[in-house]
Amino acid sequence: MELVTLEGTIEEVVYSNADTGYTVCKILTPTDIITAVGVMPYAEAGESVRIGGGWENHSSYGRQFRISYFEKQLPQDAAAILKYLASGAVKGIGRVTAERIVDSYGINTFDVIESNPEMLTSVKGISPKKAKAIHENFMEQNGMRSVMMFCGSFFGVSTSMKIYKKYGAATADVIKENPYLLADNIDGIGFRKSDEVAMALGFRHDCRERMVSGIKHVLSTASYQNGHCYLPEDKLVSSAYELLKTSRDALSETVAFMLTVGALIAVDLPEGRAIYLPELADAEDYVAKKLLALYNHPPEYKLKNIDGEIRFLESEFGVEYASRQADAIRSAVNCGLTILTGGPGTGKTTVIKAIISIFQRIGVPFLLAAPTGRAAKRMSEASGCEAATIHRMLEVKYEDGDELQFVRNEDMPLSCGALIVDETSMVDIPLMYSLLRAVPVGTMLILIGDVDQLPPVGPGQALRDIIRSERFNVIKLDKIFRQAEESLIIKNAHAINRGEMPETDERAMDFFFIERRRSDEVRDLICDLVARRLPQTYKISAIDDLQVLTPTRKGILGTVELNKCLQDKLNPYNSVKTEKRFGETVFRTGDKIMQTRNNYDIVWTKGSLEGSGVFNGDIGRIISINPGAETMVMDFDGRIAEYDFQMMEDVEHAYAITVHKSQGSEYPFIVMPIYDAPPMLLTRNLLYTAVTRAQKMVVLTGMKEPLSRMVTNNRITKRYTLLKSLLSGEVARIYPKGSRKL
Repeated sequence: MELVTLEGTIEEVVYSNADTGYTVCKILTPTDIITAVGVMPYAEAGESVRIGGGWENHSSYGRQFRISYFEKQLPQDAAAILKYLASGAVKGIGRVTAERIVDSYGINTFDVIESNPEMLTSVKGISPKKAKAIHENFMEQNGMRSVMMFCGSFFGVSTSMKIYKKYGAATADVIKENPYLLADNIDGIGFRKSDEVAMALGFRHDCRERMVSGIKHVLSTASYQNGHCYLPEDKLVSSAYELLKTSRDALSETVAFMLTVGALIAVDLPEGRAIYLPELADAEDYVAKKLLALYNHPPEYKLKNIDGEIRFLESEFGVEYASRQADAIRSAVNCGLTILTGGPGTGKTTVIKAIISIFQRIGVPFLLAAPTGRAAKRMSEASGCEAATIHRMLEVKYEDGDELQFVRNEDMPLSCGALIVDETSMVDIPLMYSLLRAVPVGTMLILIGDVDQLPPVGPGQALRDIIRSERFNVIKLDKIFRQAEESLIIKNAHAINRGEMPETDERAMDFFFIERRRSDEVRDLICDLVARRLPQTYKISAIDDLQVLTPTRKGILGTVELNKCLQDKLNPYNSVKTEKRFGETVFRTGDKIMQTRNNYDIVWTKGSLEGSGVFNGDIGRIISINPGAETMVMDFDGRIAEYDFQMMEDVEHAYAITVHKSQGSEYPFIVMPIYDAPPMLLTRNLLYTAVTRAQKMVVLTGMKEPLSRMVTNNRITKRYTLLKSLLSGEVARIYPKGSRKL
């Protein structure tokens, strides 16, 4: 699209979305009246504008100008001023009042409103109170224009709107004083962008504001990209030096200053100091204390004849519980805290059903929860009882638009005698903290998960640290039951977990390895398997029943490239399908997509039902795309939701997804490439996690050598956490006095 710049006057605002700034308007240019569409917040008839963008032909609306950027200025001549005021742009001024004001002051109207509003009282119908209100609203509008123009030098329109909504008319002053506050307070602006703004505004590269923000960025990146709860002080200073390229001594002094005011937390360890962001220090400390309190406090409900109850259940269900299954049942219904772990086919679901049955028989109110929507759905289907995501159970809400809060906490705890949480290996420390805040002491808490799977995406490794502390009742199920033994998927999963190569007998029914030597051959085979061979052979849906899993996003066998290839095969372009490009990604009607962040505000309908919430990991399809309204309609297992285009930053194609994103989910068939990659990706627990996602079939394709390295590489990337040590009493945290914010 060729970039074009036009100037003109807004004749009519056809449509405007106050939240997103998306606008459709008619603009009078020197040669024509055009239709312009795009983000142009607070546009009003009568305003003079300079817009940049390009022409496009819309299938329904014809030729229109797509706005990429804009500049606005107040109208200059009396006729344009009248049109502007008569449009309702300034509250308190209608058509008649606008005519009277412009008749009185002509081209000086705006000067009067801005600098001498008392003169407006000479106009019929304007009292001193109304004159003041007109002045204040005009100044607010003018302030918004100034802010949008100032921010437009650094940010796109949508980000500028976020900043304006946060700081209002004071935006420019706030940014000029400390642009690094943007990284703390505005979603989507990180350290690097705020640093770019600061450098443009003349901040020194060694100023304290920059070093404080850089240190926070290093810790935040370590937490939310690498899973650490803290960093050793020397590693923190080294990483900050690599980022900021300023004096190490100055950085050490800045860390000391931040500790003094409570912006960081330090813990003395034998090997040196651990440095935390305050929220993660609080979270780890609280989780340790609350788990110990739950464990040491007997539950209100006590079952005396548990062995008799177990015998009754065996008779009722026609089963015979293994000794460790029986141990898990005894602990779960009698103790304040129980941890149950085990691989596939070891009977975790059987134990959950038994525990639920006992709670129902003796009248213990219980809740079931899991960290993701798909995991909660699986838990509901397996147990026959309703399960919720942890976020929904805690009644999530957003303060100030973006800050996540939970209604359920110490002041409004969960009302239950027992809580069963599945897929606990996925729960990071911040979520575990929020969960435990809502669990009253005296509640029976049962944490269930497979500790051999990948750790959480977020900071910490709660389940692993809880088990390693050896402070609680931990029951590990390791017996594979006869029905499960018939599945090569389950046998191979356990073999992988023991460090043994999986069986890939060509006569197998549900586990295959197809060797290919080159990455492009692997990619082409995967596309053929998914688009043609497997659907034809097994009479399955290529989109609904098949899932490609891969270790990473990058490279020829990463999610980005595989999704392009699979989209071309499974949902190719044709003139009937509408599509929309975001950067390098093209979404089109019929695409398989995944939500990548919990959003509890998205409203959906399912038949006559209405609800809200689409969750991280939910997979759906694009039903329709409306470029004019800038919306898409999605179908998530029958839940129909409308997205505006700004929400698409949390959506990606899901023909291929990372193994990490598959946690908590199961798919009938999985296909996975096996190829040379960095050792951190070729790990046993990544392969084990991938294989255990399959219900009916696993197809691996690639090279045997990387497969062997994955099986033997039992490397678990070190995470800096202290939960294990806190639970065992090996360390105590020291909190300095002072503010927690900087």
